[in-house]
Amino acid sequence: MKTLHYNCPAGISGDMNLGAMVDLGVDPQDLLSHLKMLPLTDWEISFARDQRQGVSGTRCDVTCPDEHHHRTFADIRRIIEEAPLPGPVIVDAVEVFRVLAEAEGKVHGKPPEAVHFHEVGAVDSIIDIVGAAICWHLLGVDRIALGTLELGGGTVQCAHGRMPVPAPATTRLVENMPVSMGGVPYEATTPTGAALMAGKQALSGQALHGRPVATGVGIGQKDSPAAANVLYVSLLEETVSPAGVDKPVLELAANLDDMPPEQVAFLAEMLLEAGALDVWQVPATFKKGRLGCVLHLLIRADDRDRMTGLLFRNSTTLGVRWKEWNRSVLERTIEEKQTPLGAVRVKTALLDGKPLRSKFEYEDLARLAREHDLSIQEIEQELRRQDV
Repeated sequence: MKTLHYNCPAGISGDMNLGAMVDLGVDPQDLLSHLKMLPLTDWEISFARDQRQGVSGTRCDVTCPDEHHHRTFADIRRIIEEAPLPGPVIVDAVEVFRVLAEAEGKVHGKPPEAVHFHEVGAVDSIIDIVGAAICWHLLGVDRIALGTLELGGGTVQCAHGRMPVPAPATTRLVENMPVSMGGVPYEATTPTGAALMAGKQALSGQALHGRPVATGVGIGQKDSPAAANVLYVSLLEETVSPAGVDKPVLELAANLDDMPPEQVAFLAEMLLEAGALDVWQVPATFKKGRLGCVLHLLIRADDRDRMTGLLFRNSTTLGVRWKEWNRSVLERTIEEKQTPLGAVRVKTALLDGKPLRSKFEYEDLARLAREHDLSIQEIEQELRRQDV
């Protein structure tokens, strides 16, 4: 499982995050090609090496013309959902904007759909948020963890006039997150930065166990002697505890008796892409003899609200039930191996620290089968013959 850890001693903003993602290893051209799928024009994005108080990293600059019209959450969601982006990118980006709309709605006494964004509705903020979702997808991130988040101090000028830092929406977004204030005399964590952490359900206060595989530093636009304006990120390959006892998980279940099977299948794929540990269907007969299925999800306990929301928004169910399970799991490792046929990942289950059994990742077998015009069985047999 890949966990992306954010260390924010000088806060977080959308451009700092994109700089950190590229510094971590995201290909800027790959990011750009995905961003160009959005129906937006007249914007540019660039990355450059920079440093703050001796700390070196990558700075991101997004430039676009000033906008005078405002967008609602519905407008922004339509822009994202109509773009030919990967499913997980759409899910994450819309969720980030949703929590932001809810926070702004509470501040102004409006429902989320009726919120008119000002600064956040600008093209650069859409690029920041969708770009973050693209980077998480390209890195294969399963979840995000967060250290103490510096919010800053002073005041900030916005569409509603001069506001104290943290801004009201930011304050709502960081509820239940570990924060510090006044470390720097400016807005260290922007509403966009806070929404990225809230929308991705960033974990805090939990010990992480694993192997760091990459680190990155994002450079902010400000340069203050109070603190280096940088964002630190680390990508960890997490393992379960040595005893093999995982934290409790939840099982969600929803009755579906009025959705076409292909839509249920798409929903199951989307939920897996959004972070569900497992998804399965059980055929069932409901009232009035209607055939359907019960859709089950196995999820982490802290994902319940997010996954329940995804079920309600993307299915026809009127209710979701849940229960807690304890479980024991085997420790697993994934190793990419280079073969004459191409790269293939091998997943190995360990018992008492020793290999128990291994298997090739299905997606890699399928890719190699297409590339070599062979069946998956033939690809697997050849890899076994090569003693991979």
